[in-house]
Amino acid sequence: MGTQNTQAPLSPTTTDNPRRDRHGSITSNHSAAGSVAGTLRHRRPTRSNTVKTYHEAVHIMDSSQPGAEPGIDTHAEADKVPPHLAALKEACDINIIDFSDKDVRRVQADNESLASFLDMPRTEDLPCRWISVNGLSYDVIRVLGNKYDLHGLALEDLVHTHTRTKVDWYADHAFIVLTLQKLVRLHQHEGSGENCDCNDSLTEEDEQDIDAKFEERSRHSRKWWRWTKKKETDTLPRYLDRNRDGKLDEFVTAHNGISDKSPLKAIRTLQRYESAQIPEHTAWMEKQSALTEENLAVSVEQVSIFLLSDNMVISFFERSASDVEEPILERLDSPATMLRRSCDASLVVQAIIDAIVDLGVPIKDAYNMCRKELQIDAMTNPNTRTSRSLHIFGEEVDMLQNLFKPIVHLVNSLRDHNSEPSPIPAPVWTPSFEREPPQQESTTKPSKRDRQGVPATNRTISDFRRIAKARADTATSVTITPLAHTYFGDVLDHCITMISALEQMDASANNISTLIFNTVGARTNNFMMILAVVTVFFAPLTFISGYFGMNFSSGAGLAHPFAFFWVVAIPSLIVFMLLVFGFMLWDNIQDWLARRGLKAHWGRRARASRNRRQ
Repeated sequence: MGTQNTQAPLSPTTTDNPRRDRHGSITSNHSAAGSVAGTLRHRRPTRSNTVKTYHEAVHIMDSSQPGAEPGIDTHAEADKVPPHLAALKEACDINIIDFSDKDVRRVQADNESLASFLDMPRTEDLPCRWISVNGLSYDVIRVLGNKYDLHGLALEDLVHTHTRTKVDWYADHAFIVLTLQKLVRLHQHEGSGENCDCNDSLTEEDEQDIDAKFEERSRHSRKWWRWTKKKETDTLPRYLDRNRDGKLDEFVTAHNGISDKSPLKAIRTLQRYESAQIPEHTAWMEKQSALTEENLAVSVEQVSIFLLSDNMVISFFERSASDVEEPILERLDSPATMLRRSCDASLVVQAIIDAIVDLGVPIKDAYNMCRKELQIDAMTNPNTRTSRSLHIFGEEVDMLQNLFKPIVHLVNSLRDHNSEPSPIPAPVWTPSFEREPPQQESTTKPSKRDRQGVPATNRTISDFRRIAKARADTATSVTITPLAHTYFGDVLDHCITMISALEQMDASANNISTLIFNTVGARTNNFMMILAVVTVFFAPLTFISGYFGMNFSSGAGLAHPFAFFWVVAIPSLIVFMLLVFGFMLWDNIQDWLARRGLKAHWGRRARASRNRRQ
């Protein structure tokens, strides 16, 4: 496991080079002149309201290079540590819990005292250990990685906070990574009467700045003088870049829970977790979120778990370790709980994942309330604003499904895991310079020889399949106990219930959108029908007015007074209206007569039956 090559770091994109375009590529003067003098006719782009600047997200590693050595070497010297790892420093809250069916021992450590505590031997009377780390800091990761020989690929996925939900099996430990999503209340600045020292949330001026920017783009979308506008700068506005480092802030300030009294913490919203390359879009989507009116948001962070073969669990949280630790510690304090009596590390992993899934229940309830409010708005006053809110609602529900659905596959992988490999077939000989092939198992065909006269070895596809199967069945010492397998089924049920509710809300949002369009279309049809009826009603008046308004000097009708026009027009209008209404309502009249006749028929039969009984 080698160290990453940091000799040639990526050069940051600068804007001081006049020959650098907005995508970061440098074009020569010759190519630029050739493109101008070329005979090809280039179309001018018409989407001027599209975001023209791309800002690199915070979670993209600056040292990531194509073909770089994968993994993290925690044994590397300090001067060879990559810059992005050296900059990963944070004060971590570390809880070390050792427990058995008779006793529980809890120790709190920090970045400095962790190494000295791990050097102390474990007590044999406390067979199960859980190390919970709240915060990501490379010095803590390095100490734990060196102590327990954690795999470099797993540590790399741990540092990268946008890793997909998965489980990786290694020789003496398993690595589990998933997302933790919970409902939080955004920090409210106004109404308290106190000066707030928090400046990470959007203020009223910031929101006006966002709206003004979008309105300006739509106003200048098709203006012929748009080339006279000043070139937009790549500098992010203050409400998106508080520390002025040129990158979108990854976190915003919010309460740790849905209560205003809960402590403030930096959280990553659902929109910032999914996409942060276009900060204006991210800020606008956060403002128009379905939960914004209730001053709520969805916090998303990554949780990494190591399940070791020596009955130990190591969990890494970015910020929300207390939400998962508190219910589990309450269960450990009671000697009657299954978690305490089993002393099973795999059951601790089940408890962590179960707590993470349960944190998503308030999210489901909050979005369900928003769906019902949007449904009422769609049925009472359907308009384009409600349709836009439904579109944003559906986008957020889809993002939540993308976070919850992989957890189902994760739980299934844990339940299907077997520490004992299946029987490995007889080994197939491969060409090697160290040993001679067995004669009875050789796949060599000496009929074919190379230029030096050495027999060539031919391999069939079945040989490769057998070798791949043998490698896939490599033994691992990590075990998921039958007890944990049973309780993982409960976690699976919770996940499926959550996903079913989200899918139902997504389908309901689509149905509500269809209802809005159908309602608006029906209203338009009614307006058009009224307009057509009015036009048809006044058609006789138009004809009669045209007759009396003809340019002729003699005629019998001209001798009558002016009231004669209305004597002719009003009866004609009434007769024509009756004819039009008769044709329009003929089907309804037939249905009414049929129902009336059917009722009369059943009435006669009822009277006849009563007379026979008498």
